[in-house]
Amino acid sequence: MRIGCVTPVPDGVLHRDVLAAVALSLDATLVDAHALQVEPTGNGFTHGYRVTLRDAAGGSSEHTVFVETSPAEAVRPGVLTLSNPDTGERVDVWVYPADPALPALRTAVYAEAAGVVLARLGLPVGGLTVSLAAYRPGKRAVVRVDTDATAYYLKVVRPPAAEPLQARHTLWRSAGIPVPAVLGWSEEGLVALEALAGSELIGVLDRVSAPDLLLDAIEGLVAQIAQVPSSSAARSSLVRRIEWYEERLIEQLPALDGLIERTARTASRRFRAGGDPPPARTVHGDLHLAQLLVDPLAPARITGVLDIDTSGWGDPADDAAALYAHLIATVVHDGGSRATLRARRASVLADGWRRRWFAADDPGFADRAHAIAATQLLGHALSRSAAGSAGATELIERAHRVVRADERPLTASSW
Repeated sequence: MRIGCVTPVPDGVLHRDVLAAVALSLDATLVDAHALQVEPTGNGFTHGYRVTLRDAAGGSSEHTVFVETSPAEAVRPGVLTLSNPDTGERVDVWVYPADPALPALRTAVYAEAAGVVLARLGLPVGGLTVSLAAYRPGKRAVVRVDTDATAYYLKVVRPPAAEPLQARHTLWRSAGIPVPAVLGWSEEGLVALEALAGSELIGVLDRVSAPDLLLDAIEGLVAQIAQVPSSSAARSSLVRRIEWYEERLIEQLPALDGLIERTARTASRRFRAGGDPPPARTVHGDLHLAQLLVDPLAPARITGVLDIDTSGWGDPADDAAALYAHLIATVVHDGGSRATLRARRASVLADGWRRRWFAADDPGFADRAHAIAATQLLGHALSRSAAGSAGATELIERAHRVVRADERPLTASSW
């Protein structure tokens, strides 16, 4: 199962008392628990745990439980709400797949229930099996559907987002953008999408032998996306929440408070120095290596674009910065630019991509892109620090370096 862009968590449970209360609500006791993931959401985090429970008869069962801190919404049906009487802090808890924001998830992940809905949409269901491909709690999920005749995907979104999403896919395809065709959709929050040919770019970076050809292709795609009509704004830029990232990171890593504060302050100043972006440009809103499908035998050829849920009018510097930050996060994940072939490829691509920012027609593009990239890297660092994973410090240092950089990277000498 691919869980969005979040970081796996090492063993060690942060909310054992909460999980014990969940067990009690199910007339069971908590036997064991280990952390699976953590992701910044809203004003807090969503933690995922795999728990083992024992019922009154002595039988055991396993469940995936999500704990959301600082929930913004009021009490929701199917959600266990717990409050600390001393601090007033509240957490919301639910058991997968009963995600309160994604009611269709419970249908999509069970073959029998999914088959009923898909047959109603006129889709093939013979020999149907389902498997979870990606899940971001409270946001969206992707379920792979395999049948005797074909394979396709179910995108699970919040119910009001289903109709606009299917309309957006149709519009983008008519503009020549290779997004999946919509096979059907329901008001409950399901959008059935065709399975596109190709491999995620993140998985074939080590096969990229011509970095400039790939960057040319991405640059061409970004320009093509910019011409697609939009009726709403893209997802708000992460740079708008930089103070929140700064505060949370200092809570997690107090020894780095000076570096975090300098990075955040410099990013804010540089973003303001970049001025306003040009009007009426459509952006992807979350462009990164896992959103681009390429021909695995010719990885400079883009065959598909995924997850356009966040697209709309926006700043092209957001997409540029998101892609750059994901390349750098890949380098850090692999242990440094010389650690693996993939890391070397990612490092060279990152330098080449940043070099192109200075050639933009928009005079403030480079300043805004550097500031947003630094914010993106702080976001990656926060996910890692909240999870107790390695790499957070290096990501903060990378954020500090990039937000202070004002020179074009040198042409890569080795590939």
